[in-house]
Amino acid sequence: MYFAIESRQFAEFGHLLDQMFNLRHRVFCEQLKWVEAEGGLERDQYDDLNPIYLFHTDPDAQYVYAAARLMPTSGPTLLTDVFSATVPDAVAFQSPFVWEITRLCVDDELMKKHYPNRRVLEVLRMMLLAGMEFGARNGVETFLSNFDDVRLRIWRRAGARIDIVGRTEAFSTPVMLGLTESGRDALQAVRDQLGHHERVLQRAPKLAARTMREAA
Repeated sequence: MYFAIESRQFAEFGHLLDQMFNLRHRVFCEQLKWVEAEGGLERDQYDDLNPIYLFHTDPDAQYVYAAARLMPTSGPTLLTDVFSATVPDAVAFQSPFVWEITRLCVDDELMKKHYPNRRVLEVLRMMLLAGMEFGARNGVETFLSNFDDVRLRIWRRAGARIDIVGRTEAFSTPVMLGLTESGRDALQAVRDQLGHHERVLQRAPKLAARTMREAA
C-alpha cells in the first residue's frame, strides 16, 4: 500500500520512521556516499520541520519498501539549500505551490525477500503516481526534485513532464535538479502513459485502533 503521513501521526508510525531512516542510511550514506550519519540512521535538519512522508509498505503497514520526503518550498528545504550555488535564482522556486521531494529510496533487498517477482521499476512508477496524486489533492503545481540519469529516464518514460534547471558534480554521480509539473492534467498524463487509472495513494491505516481491537 502507498500512503502519506504528517507530523501528528509520527508517534503512531514510529516503527516505519525508524525503518525509513535506516534505509536512508544504507542508500545515501553507505551506497551512494552522498552524506554522512552515525548510528545507522540518516536524519537531517529538514526532518525536524514537520515534512510529509510518503511510504510504500505491506498491507499491514509493518515493513517499509520505499519512502520519500515531501515539503513545501515556502520554508527551508534541502534542494534550495544544496543547489543554491548551481541555480542562482533558486529562491524563485520558493512557493507554497512548489513542493520538493527528497530522500526517495527503495529497499530492493526486502522487496526481493517479500515479493521476489516484483520489480523495483514498478515500485518507482507507483511512488511517482502516489506523489502526483498527493500533489493533485493538495494544490501542488510543481515538484522540485533531484535526479540521476537513470531515474530521470524512468520518470520521463512514465509520462512525467520534467524541466532540468540545475546540475551538480558534488556527489558520487552527477545529480540534476528538476521541476516536475503537478496538478490533475499532469497526473492524468502519467496515468495514461502507464495505463494505470486506479488510485494509488490510500489513507494511512489506523494502526492504534486496529491494535486495540486485536488486544480485545
